[in-house]
Parts: sequence; C-alpha cells; structure tokens
Amino acid sequence: MTQSHHLIKVIADMAIFLEFTDENSLNPDAAVEMMEHIAAELQLLKDDEKIRVIDSFAEIAKAYRGDESDFVKALPDTLGLR
Repeated sequence: MTQSHHLIKVIADMAIFLEFTDENSLNPDAAVEMMEHIAAELQLLKDDEKIRVIDSFAEIAKAYRGDESDFVKALPDTLGLR
C-alpha cells in the first residue's frame, strides 16, 4: 500500500466514523460540518489527483464489509469528486 493509499484510507476511516457514530456520541451537525470540510478540500485536487483518489476509494472499499463497504464505494460521489 502506497503512502497516498494509506492517507485515502485515513479519510475513509474518518468518513465512516462521522457517518456511523450515533448522535449520542457525536454531534450530528459537527459530523456534517467535518464531512463538508473534507469534501471541500478534496474538490481542490487536480483532475488527475481526483481520479487516483476515486480509484483508491474503490480499492479500499474491499477491506470493509456491508454498509461500510458500500459507503466507501460511494464516497467519490458523496464528496463531489465526480
């Protein structure tokens, strides 16, 4: 796994945490705000960098199961990378 692949996995793990943590443990508004911030930063990438991130999410999704895998597969769209 390359360094950039590890960094994309960190983003996926953070997004999973923000999406799946119950509202008693994490303020939903704060979770949405952080997801929007992550999306805004990733949208600043150049097109070729976005393609690599999209490909990495697809590959990383295989390491998860069920809803988490589906969520990671959908992250490029959720984060506005396509």
